[in-house]
Amino acid sequence: MQELIQSIRSSSRLFQKRAISGVWNHLPSSSVVDGSEVLLGDDAAAIKTEDGYLLLAGEGVYPRLVAENPYLAGRTSVLTNISDIYAMGGRPVAVVDVVFSNSTENAAEILRGIRDNAERYGVPVVGGHITTDAEHPSLAVFILGKAKSLLTSFGAREGDDLVFIYNRNGKFVSGFNFWDSSSTLEGREAVRHLEEVSSLADDGAADTAKDVSMAGLIGSLLMLLESSGKGADINVDAIPRPFEAPLGEWLLAFPSYGFVLSLRPGKTGEVAERFRALGLTCEAIGTVTSGGKVYFVDGESRKWLLWDFENEALTGI
Repeated sequence: MQELIQSIRSSSRLFQKRAISGVWNHLPSSSVVDGSEVLLGDDAAAIKTEDGYLLLAGEGVYPRLVAENPYLAGRTSVLTNISDIYAMGGRPVAVVDVVFSNSTENAAEILRGIRDNAERYGVPVVGGHITTDAEHPSLAVFILGKAKSLLTSFGAREGDDLVFIYNRNGKFVSGFNFWDSSSTLEGREAVRHLEEVSSLADDGAADTAKDVSMAGLIGSLLMLLESSGKGADINVDAIPRPFEAPLGEWLLAFPSYGFVLSLRPGKTGEVAERFRALGLTCEAIGTVTSGGKVYFVDGESRKWLLWDFENEALTGI
């Protein structure tokens, strides 16, 4: 277990998130739009409106993926942004892209991937920026969404169940720690899976969620806990995973469809049944605790410290 913890803590996935704490003090301490505060550090910025919220988010794509598999990079850029909006309890409205490419061929493949996945999820691409003579290719995509009620990263309470949702029907993309469970789905089915997350906010079944991003399950869960100012006991034995996935790799994998929830215990069974009815895996994997210590635990009540937010920031947000 100590080797697993060391592997997670030293991973590039968490290193990229820890780097945020080094620059965070250069950002505004708070943001206000039309008199309403916008909390920073969530999957999307939630801007209060008369009838709900506008949601605004952006994602950069792993540069190596952009260079080696530009079509998949384009598809992924849309998927990660759409997931951010649904993780906030919203629905996507439109996306724009920023493409820096070193050739027209690379740019064309990126844009083809963006177009195909945007059409698949029914989200229009309404503009952006394209450069085809950059030294190194890079890609960022930004999304606008709307929500009536929010899911956020700030609402975890002591005693909540931590719940992980993912689609076990998929395969790893060769050369990348990326579990592709979305590309083989019909567009209607893929949207239905995401809509179920937003429906939790609509129905009041949940108020706290986070998309499992490129930081993987553990990185995303740590960010949720940091935003909420809480700790957790995470039962490693309870974490569902594909049978072929080594635990250490799976905890840091991008699952293409994955969410973590912090649920009041009385809601966990009801929520799990909703996702299982869609053929998705939904399991409680831990408990939120007070303070800032995050432990791995097992069935024999042994505990190993993974993170102590009281003495060490992750993103610092």
